[in-house]
Amino acid sequence: MKRVFDCWPEIAARVRAAGSVALFLDFDGTLAPIRETPEEVRLTQPVRRAVARLAGHRRVRVWVISGRKLADVRSKTGVSGVRYLGLHGWEGRAGTGLQQETQRALDRAKRMLENQVKKLPGIWIEDKGSAFAVHYRCAGETEASVARHEIYEVAEHLNGGFRLLSGKKVWEILPREVGDKGSAVRRELTRFEPSALPIYIGDDLTDERAFLALPDGLTIRVGSHSLTRARFQLRDPGEVYCFLEKLEEELSAVAKPRPLRALPARNYLR
Repeated sequence: MKRVFDCWPEIAARVRAAGSVALFLDFDGTLAPIRETPEEVRLTQPVRRAVARLAGHRRVRVWVISGRKLADVRSKTGVSGVRYLGLHGWEGRAGTGLQQETQRALDRAKRMLENQVKKLPGIWIEDKGSAFAVHYRCAGETEASVARHEIYEVAEHLNGGFRLLSGKKVWEILPREVGDKGSAVRRELTRFEPSALPIYIGDDLTDERAFLALPDGLTIRVGSHSLTRARFQLRDPGEVYCFLEKLEEELSAVAKPRPLRALPARNYLR
């Protein structure tokens, strides 16, 4: 995996040659640093303005795709002109209701797990409606180990219609019919321009499906990870902001008309 800014001439050439750019951005850990609780995460004004400028560019379409619920990531980002996709791309498209049997099985699993972990300090369950997550960022090693055992046990009792995802200090039980970020980006690209250059930036395991789905795109993993499908790397959300600014510069350079070259003076008098 190569560092983005070490390969900027290569990246800039692809951006300039593209007729349009499809920019997909994860939220937590990508646009904004991860905090102890999801409520504490904030988008800085410089990042918000950079995203807004790109969203308003005639050659760019911007998506923010997150494991958060749709209303949550939209309110946290607060930029008009962006297409928002919640629950790993499930929320934000038409017809997102789960099958009744799937929803009942999910609710049973959530109630079962709530009874098992409610007395563990630092462990809490986030109900996302069509999925639920178990957070352990504020828990000690012992409590996290007990919670891990409990969630794996609950997952074993579910049928094959569910996935257990492991992220940064969080586990998530997600119905398979919800799909993943890879299927979401492929779906969105079919509604945009087929020739667009896709750029995907994410920091977690859930973003790996999107990297895999875009073999010809610019795929960027945030953080130091040796095992990833992404081709390029940015260190942290601070470098993501720098990338957004440099991306805008390259797009603006293409949009500017070239200066007219001065013609040599001629003497037309005979």
